[in-house]
Amino acid sequence: MGGRPATSAAAPPARPAVYIDIDFDYSATVSALAPSDDAAIRSTLALYCHRCDDGDIAGVVDLFIPDGIFTFGRTVARGSSALAEFFHASQGRPEQRGKHLTVNSVMEPGTGVVRVVSDFLFLRLDENRIIPAMAGRYDDTLVRTAGRWQIARRDAVLMKRPT
Repeated sequence: MGGRPATSAAAPPARPAVYIDIDFDYSATVSALAPSDDAAIRSTLALYCHRCDDGDIAGVVDLFIPDGIFTFGRTVARGSSALAEFFHASQGRPEQRGKHLTVNSVMEPGTGVVRVVSDFLFLRLDENRIIPAMAGRYDDTLVRTAGRWQIARRDAVLMKRPT
């Protein structure tokens, strides 16, 4: 007889453990966010990638509020001077740079503040080959300041092997 195949009553196999542990309310909708704000926030996220890749450290720091925070593992850079020092150390030389990609952004809007969780991939050029260097998730808090959206906090959380 035609139709759908019979299904088993057995439970589906267990999924692997979450590889990035970030608490985020995915039920929030972006409908409360004006389209112009959505576009401006996505532009800020894209500019971060472009400026890192181009070695524009001052431009990267400008995307953060003056007392902004960036965390990566155990490293915490707080404030414009510390941010500039961190990005100069990690992206200052051409051989350190590559291509930052930020995708799958989900926004949780508030009043004058938006939390954004995005996946990221960082690619490097190695002997004429592009290789993935790291992947993970950005957990960002952006605030509206002087007519633009700036990063108040960015936590870069590396992907872990599922257990």
